[in-house]
Amino acid sequence: MTRTVLAADFGGTHLRAALVSEGGEVLLRREHHTPTEATRESIVADIVHLLANVAQVAEPYPEAACVATAGLIDAAQGKVILAPNIPGFRNLVLTTPISEQLGIPAYIENDASAAALGEFRFGAGRGTRHLLHATIGTGIGGGIVIDGKLYRGAQGLAGEIGHIILDPSGPRCNCGSRGCLEALVSGVAFAERARRLVESGKSPALRELAGDREPTGVDLFNAAKAGDQLCEAEIRNGGHILGLGLGSLVNVLNPDRVTISGGLLAMGEMFLGPMREAMYSLAYGPAAGTLVRLSTLGDDAGLLGAAAVALEYLEAR
Repeated sequence: MTRTVLAADFGGTHLRAALVSEGGEVLLRREHHTPTEATRESIVADIVHLLANVAQVAEPYPEAACVATAGLIDAAQGKVILAPNIPGFRNLVLTTPISEQLGIPAYIENDASAAALGEFRFGAGRGTRHLLHATIGTGIGGGIVIDGKLYRGAQGLAGEIGHIILDPSGPRCNCGSRGCLEALVSGVAFAERARRLVESGKSPALRELAGDREPTGVDLFNAAKAGDQLCEAEIRNGGHILGLGLGSLVNVLNPDRVTISGGLLAMGEMFLGPMREAMYSLAYGPAAGTLVRLSTLGDDAGLLGAAAVALEYLEAR
């Protein structure tokens, strides 16, 4: 009988838990909205309860559990150092209550790093040895797989590709630096590009779409699709910048493949075309042939990433 693991994907909006087979099949799932007003203790209890709810009906009983969440993670200590979108999640040991309640080993991992291992094991990265994964959404994250193992770095912070600096005089990033990839290309960055266009009065179409509210990256894309050339130029420029960042990383890491996930993929070739062109133009020598593939895991990327991490730990024992 195939072994199973528990996987949880915890963010500021949703908490998802699932029973996953070692082949990547989601056998059972539960989810609900993350409470907007809750203490850190109640959120931990909520995570434990949801995982226990899945475990109690699992057959066979899962052998390990893993929680994937955004933020700075100390995987070795089972601790969330900082989760900016989840109030109270600072220096919080999360694995101990899960392990004590469920009676199995429990682990924690940064969600983007987990997604990298999920793509490597179950998704668009299958068949590779070395993989670079980028998550392009509200922010930008990433993960690195080397010789089939998730690379965490000395303090567990490897993969923070959103904070490589491409323009030292660029916009301020939430991390405190200027010109980070995240500050130039993410969903937040595109919303800022849209805001500047509206304030300049150069895009009446964008102003009309936004109405009385602050414009978003979705508004920028919709205006571009409707024929606004300035909005399209902003999106293409963002794709170009992302490609420069990925091309630089490809030169450093020389992966077999680059996989990409996240909400900004909805911008399609208007965004991805310039990204590929810039990446390939910058990649050095044979690295210019590095394949780029879009995620195949969809909404289950977080769950399958967490499952992949749990399975990696089990296999290493």
